[in-house]
Amino acid sequence: MKVESKYEFGDCRELIKKLDSKSIKMAVTSPPYNLKKSYGLYADNVHIEEWKELIDGCMKEVHRVLTDDGSFFLNVSPIPDQKTKEIIPLDSIAWELGKKNGFYLRNKIIWHFNNMQNCVNRLSGRWEAILWFVKDINNYVFNLKDVKIPCITKNDKRFDAKAGRNPTDVWYFDRVNNMTKKKLGLEDHPCIYPAQMIDRIIKMSTNKGDWVLDPFVGSGTTLVVAKGLGRNSVGFDLDKKFEKLIKKRLQSEIS
Repeated sequence: MKVESKYEFGDCRELIKKLDSKSIKMAVTSPPYNLKKSYGLYADNVHIEEWKELIDGCMKEVHRVLTDDGSFFLNVSPIPDQKTKEIIPLDSIAWELGKKNGFYLRNKIIWHFNNMQNCVNRLSGRWEAILWFVKDINNYVFNLKDVKIPCITKNDKRFDAKAGRNPTDVWYFDRVNNMTKKKLGLEDHPCIYPAQMIDRIIKMSTNKGDWVLDPFVGSGTTLVVAKGLGRNSVGFDLDKKFEKLIKKRLQSEIS
C-alpha cells in the first residue's frame, strides 16, 4: 500500500488550518522546551506566557482536525526557570491547556532515560513526560496487542506469557545523543526523539492507512516511522533549513 508523507514550512498554528476537520487519526509531537536550543528561526528563549500561547494555539487546531476517536501525544519536559532556576512542570501547564481545548488525559507516560546532565545542586533529571490526550474518553484507538512487551515472569498461570504484557506508563528509551546523531548523520537538528518510541505510539493509536500529524516535525522522525508502518503523515516546521534532512531521511531510512 502506497502511503503519503507530506511536509510544509511555517507557523504550525496557521498551517494546520489547511487540514480538513476530523481528517487526522493521531497527532504526536515534541515542541521546543525553552532550553535555548539552536532551532534557527524559532527563538527557544521566550517568556513562559508566549510558550503557552504557542501550545494553546497548536492544541486548538489539533483538536479540530482529529477524528472523533483520535489521540494527541505531546512530549514535554520539566525545565529550569531562566532566572530563578526553579523547575517549571511543563507537563502540568500542558495538561491545563489540553483541558481548555477539549481534551481528556488518558495517560501521562513517563519516558525514562539515563544519558543526560549530571547536576550538582539538585537531583539529576532522567525523565520527560508524554501526555496522551484523547477527544473522547470513551472512544479512542488503543491497539494494546500491537505494543505488548515480553513478560518478566514466564510461568505465571494467571496470564498467557506468550501474548506479552502491557508496557505500562513508564517507558525506557535511550535519548538520541550527539554521538548517535553523528552516527546517523542527524547533527543538523538539536533535539530528536527516538524512533522506537514513536513506533510504539503510532502502532498503539492508529491503523494502517490512517493519517498522522506532527505540528513540530523537526528532523522528520514521525514521518519516517509513519511511512515504515504504512501510515500517511503530514508534518509542519517553522524553519525550512530542515527540509533537506527530512527529505534525506524519508528516502534513505525506508526500504
